Amino acid sequence: MKNYSAILFVALAIATVCSCKEEKKTHLNNIIVKPAEVQVVDTAIHQMGVIESTVDTVNWVGSTYKIKVKRFSNDSLTYVTDDNGKKYRNNLISLVITRKDGSTFFDKTFKKANFADFLDEKFLQGNVLLGLVYNGTDADNIFFLGSVGKPDVLTEEYVPFNVAVNRHGEVHIEKANLNELEGVMQDDDNDGV
Repeated sequence: MKNYSAILFVALAIATVCSCKEEKKTHLNNIIVKPAEVQVVDTAIHQMGVIESTVDTVNWVGSTYKIKVKRFSNDSLTYVTDDNGKKYRNNLISLVITRKDGSTFFDKTFKKANFADFLDEKFLQGNVLLGLVYNGTDADNIFFLGSVGKPDVLTEEYVPFNVAVNRHGEVHIEKANLNELEGVMQDDDNDGV
């Protein structure tokens, strides 16, 4: 009987060791398996911030003018999709030029479509109207620099435009020459503007 209990004890010890090894093996398999990654899709339609600027005193054709520029967006506008699949609303830019007495000389809201003649369809579909800034005067025109480009503020991809408003309130738009634009930007940097 002593032999029988010794054999039973050895059999129980072997069974215990085997069951522990099996449990460890299963446990190790759970650690090695990576959980599936879930990608969250950005379905929101983003809007660029509202930007307003005012130039209080512009001397032109013997009088003083005030210029107000405002970039804005709203839910009624269509949207573009950038290279990463992120959606942005298109922008509008309001340009108001008032005379010294407060009367309105010029009031127009620009859309990306105003610049479409200079851009191919693919570029138009993925870009928005970015901005419009005052850029001086001559005897017949008030000049602005405009741009259409990527809505992501981390990119600097855009197409610049020269926009002129003449004495009669007519608008002339042309694609800007980048070499000329670099000279203007360097002059502006030196003036602290």
